[in-house]
Amino acid sequence: MGAETSSGQKEATQAFGQLKKALMSAPALGLPDVSKPFLLFSHEKQGIALGILAQDLGPYRRAVVYLSKQLDAAAKGWLGCLRAVAAVVLNIQEACKFTLGQKMTVLVSHTVSSGLETKGGHWLSPEQFLKYQAMMVEQDDVEIVVTNIVNPASFLSGNQEEPIHHNCLETIEATYSSYSDLKDTPLDDAETWFTNGSSFIISGKRHAGYAVTTSRDLIKSGPLPA
Repeated sequence: MGAETSSGQKEATQAFGQLKKALMSAPALGLPDVSKPFLLFSHEKQGIALGILAQDLGPYRRAVVYLSKQLDAAAKGWLGCLRAVAAVVLNIQEACKFTLGQKMTVLVSHTVSSGLETKGGHWLSPEQFLKYQAMMVEQDDVEIVVTNIVNPASFLSGNQEEPIHHNCLETIEATYSSYSDLKDTPLDDAETWFTNGSSFIISGKRHAGYAVTTSRDLIKSGPLPA
């Protein structure tokens, strides 16, 4: 009986100590203070908009809200730079529920405003474009800032990847417009060409070649590197 009582007291003491430690430790999130401006770190990962709403606390920035929400099915199929635009809009919508009109600076690594203004009309419906423009450009309490600092919102995805420095407009242009001479329909009055290649070994050395022909004439032929 005495041993059981001693064991129970020990467990209770340990539990009480753990409770005191938990009460004394600082919480992961602070409480939003609507009298102070907010910072919103926005990130997109695998079709999920991730965000951290923070405020300055002395020399530090303290998180007050974690945001995580899936993009819609259409936005998930966009290029990464375009998904970043959709993630910013989604994070701003969610963050506004806590900022209540207070000034909010949105920190992103993509040039989302330029991407929206120059390319938005190509992949957004008129209704979507007006909605995105209203959220990102026309709100007086929202400012978009492009930065290359480590984005804390990227840690919400479970792993931190090295930042990729690129120009969003050039990336979008290269992805969607780099093959403007290629068409998905046959050319009118086009000639039909044929290609073929072969390789063989002579004295232990491989030789390869190619040929381009029409149904009657040889257009071009030559050797290929072994």
